[in-house]
Amino acid sequence: MKNFRTLIYILSFIGLIVFGEMLKSCTNDEFRYKAVEDLFQPKFVLTAPLVKSNSIAVVWYKVNEADSYTVELHLDNYYKSLYKSYTITDTQILMDDIPYKTQFYIRVRSNHVNGSHNSQWSYTNALTEDRPAFDPILQPVVKVNITETEVTVNWLVSTKNPVDSISVEPAQSLTIPAVGRKLTADEISKGEATVTGLEKNTLYNLNIYDTSKPRRYDKPYNQVSFRSAGPSASTIIVTKGMDLDALLRTNNDDPTIPEGTEYFLEAGSLFKITPFTISKGFKLTGGTQGERPQIEMNGNWNIAEGSYLSSLAFENIRFYQTIDAGYFFNSGTAWKVDEITFYNCVFNYFKRGFWRHQGNGKYKEIGNLDMSYCTFDQVGGHTGPYGTFAFGSAGADNVKKAVFSNCTFMRDYYQTTDKNRNFKNLFDYGTSAYPIHLEYQNITIYDYAYNRSLINIPSAVGSTLIFKNVLLASATGKVIQAIAANTPTTFGNNYTTTDYLLGAAAIQGTDLGISAQSLFVDPANGNLMIKDSNSPIVTNKVGDTRWLP
Repeated sequence: MKNFRTLIYILSFIGLIVFGEMLKSCTNDEFRYKAVEDLFQPKFVLTAPLVKSNSIAVVWYKVNEADSYTVELHLDNYYKSLYKSYTITDTQILMDDIPYKTQFYIRVRSNHVNGSHNSQWSYTNALTEDRPAFDPILQPVVKVNITETEVTVNWLVSTKNPVDSISVEPAQSLTIPAVGRKLTADEISKGEATVTGLEKNTLYNLNIYDTSKPRRYDKPYNQVSFRSAGPSASTIIVTKGMDLDALLRTNNDDPTIPEGTEYFLEAGSLFKITPFTISKGFKLTGGTQGERPQIEMNGNWNIAEGSYLSSLAFENIRFYQTIDAGYFFNSGTAWKVDEITFYNCVFNYFKRGFWRHQGNGKYKEIGNLDMSYCTFDQVGGHTGPYGTFAFGSAGADNVKKAVFSNCTFMRDYYQTTDKNRNFKNLFDYGTSAYPIHLEYQNITIYDYAYNRSLINIPSAVGSTLIFKNVLLASATGKVIQAIAANTPTTFGNNYTTTDYLLGAAAIQGTDLGISAQSLFVDPANGNLMIKDSNSPIVTNKVGDTRWLP
């Protein structure tokens, strides 16, 4: 009993202390009890604001002796993110032309001539309506149109959706300046503009506008986002004169160097490497402020037995091989890689093949293989070629998805006049029974795989093949050598020149009726730009779009 009384005394004492602190804190609290001179807080006429489109109306009863009223519009219910503030003498307000589909938190206060006697806040909230439907004319920004300091933007031109201005604003920084300007007449007519003055490796939001529209939030069209090129803070910068080969080898064996490390190669630089057996993934990225960095290879990459890599990535680099029976990659070991990507790379002088698997029963798994905006030129020429992609692990190859887009394959009998010494195929899946999603879109093929079939998927039941927007200007053989059961194929918008002797029907396409020599500017010297801007290749965006005028 004595202990209980003692506990009561202690709790009572603590309660007095806490009550005293509460009284003390209330002197600085905006919700404290008001003095007699303080004004009454406004009382809303309606239980909720009126909302129409992207406008909000709020009405309250008059407060005697109020000199004015303050209305604040916030983006959070803690009233820390002020969007806009109004001071008015009326007892109603129409907050017009504010962002669509946005939850606003609103508070209203009566203001006394003497500011120390202003009222408490009255609180309400409202959600503006969705923006009316509009045409999404702004196109996604493709990576090939992005450099460290500029971006090229495209949109659909129509009289219904005029465009006169553009803006590029940092998405995550208040210190980096936005870039915006009026468009020129030429840019407006073409539906294309280049914006300069960007910061490296920065996430931007991009918009185009019709500034003739009277309401602010009706002016922009659909927004797209992109990140400018350039190294991140954690990237290893590799400049001219540095030993890239030694750096890659050392870091491959160094457990403190994380998987996926990026090596940013200075534009215009040249590096010589002897490819080795990889035990962890990495990324090689070439700078865009100048010519592509070049990597001279005198060997083939491989992956260590039993390795599991998250990714291998190669971007904006010219690779060329110096050994005769050379590949980019040649492996007879077992391993797994989640993702392999090639972007905006050029491959020259790989004489026997590009990507080869061997090793009877050595299981190799690739989750996703993606190659875009890449060029194979002056390759092949060896007496025993294996091809572009040749999977020969005796059925132990498992490529879940492979997508090739905006790529060019041309001139594949390097340093010989014998066209049979060519690269043999685009994709030979060997005897693998693992289903694959294989896709070729916007591909240009010129003087490549003479009299050879392009695609071979003989055993992978339940696969998928997509072959669309392909320009075939070469005397190749069949597009499909063999294809497994239950493998749907999709062909569309494909074109051939007279060089393809099997005829356009073989790829469910259209025969242009002219030769490659007549279609391209200077194909013999590697210039596949389309001569005629009115060609269906241009109007229908067929082949590697980098060759379109």
